[in-house]
Amino acid sequence: MSKLSAPVTLQTAFGEYVVDEQLGEGGAGRVYGGVDGTGGPVAIKVLTQTSTDKRGRFKNEIAFLMRTRHDNVVAVIDHGFCAKGTISGPFYVMGRYAGSLRDLMRKKIAPVQVMPFFSQVLDGAECAHLLGMVHRDIKPENVLHENNTLAVADFGIASFTEDQLATLVETMPGQRLANFQYAAPEQRVSGRKATVAADIYALGLILNEMFTGAVPQGTDYLLVGTAAKEFDFLDGIVAQMIKQNPNERPDSIARVKTLIQKYHAEALTLQKLSKIDGTVIKVNEIDEPLSQEPPVLIGVNWNDGTLHLTLDRSVNQQWVNALASMGSYASVLGVGPEMFRFSNNTAVVVAQESDAQQVIDYFKNWLPQATQVLRQQLLADARQEEQARREALRREREAEERRLRVNRNLRV
Repeated sequence: MSKLSAPVTLQTAFGEYVVDEQLGEGGAGRVYGGVDGTGGPVAIKVLTQTSTDKRGRFKNEIAFLMRTRHDNVVAVIDHGFCAKGTISGPFYVMGRYAGSLRDLMRKKIAPVQVMPFFSQVLDGAECAHLLGMVHRDIKPENVLHENNTLAVADFGIASFTEDQLATLVETMPGQRLANFQYAAPEQRVSGRKATVAADIYALGLILNEMFTGAVPQGTDYLLVGTAAKEFDFLDGIVAQMIKQNPNERPDSIARVKTLIQKYHAEALTLQKLSKIDGTVIKVNEIDEPLSQEPPVLIGVNWNDGTLHLTLDRSVNQQWVNALASMGSYASVLGVGPEMFRFSNNTAVVVAQESDAQQVIDYFKNWLPQATQVLRQQLLADARQEEQARREALRREREAEERRLRVNRNLRV
């Protein structure tokens, strides 16, 4: 860090920021520290290399980080352009972090703390993967920390799917983008595509380094088990993550998590894309929209003994089952929830002319009850699925340990 000769004010359409120190510098930009209009600490990344390629990547990075909300991914809160003396170029504003994972590693992370920290790095990288992008430059310097929370940062050379792109940027043949020390073998060869497997390779190196203090190189690298015997099960997992052939590595971070959870069940959480808003959430979180907000009755029509009720959206079989299993409810005699037939957003039931209005009133009262029952059922199902998954991992681990124990005692 170095103090600027004089504070510089940066303005956007919506805010004003005053920077007074330079926090760091990378291949394409600098990061400055300062405060926002309320005096809150911020960090500002300024693009110093403004070629068309660099601007395109910077634009994609800003677009991705502004719409991604995840505890373990750095969030962009504002952006703009500055041309004031030494600070010149497009910039974005993010929260101020205490340091990077590299800083924590220099202070020696206790073995018992490694997995809580590494699980957050996995979650941040997996969030990006689930949203359709590959980071391509994961390294300790690109993971920031604040109050024991880690967040993946610096998506400047990330590879995005087309729907994530704010502007099209192509990587030319022979163009090297990643940090060499953590680059996967395929990133060091001209014309090879870097996929999710490249990020998994870098994560394997970092996991090993967090325990041993050394980045694996070659085959006889320092093993996790030599630094922390109780975590020696990770050595086989690291070996898979850093395979030379990307096709032989775990095919997703979810698979990496499963391998770790087989031996250390509480270490990690699994994630998925929410059906509600497309954000990344934990797999045991309920994301069925009908379990969050009940459907609303918007139309009714009675014709020759049949009542048609129209909802504001379609309901699925899970919700219909929940309606039929509410338990205690009030209804017109002989016209309970089980008598209704549903198709998309329409419910149909036989009802006498004299009962029609009362049936409608009861039906409206059932809607929030059914939604609550569905939520409770989904929570129970999620708990059962998690227990079953952990039990399957336990049996798999015990079978593997038994096989190894028997084979160690066999003699030719």
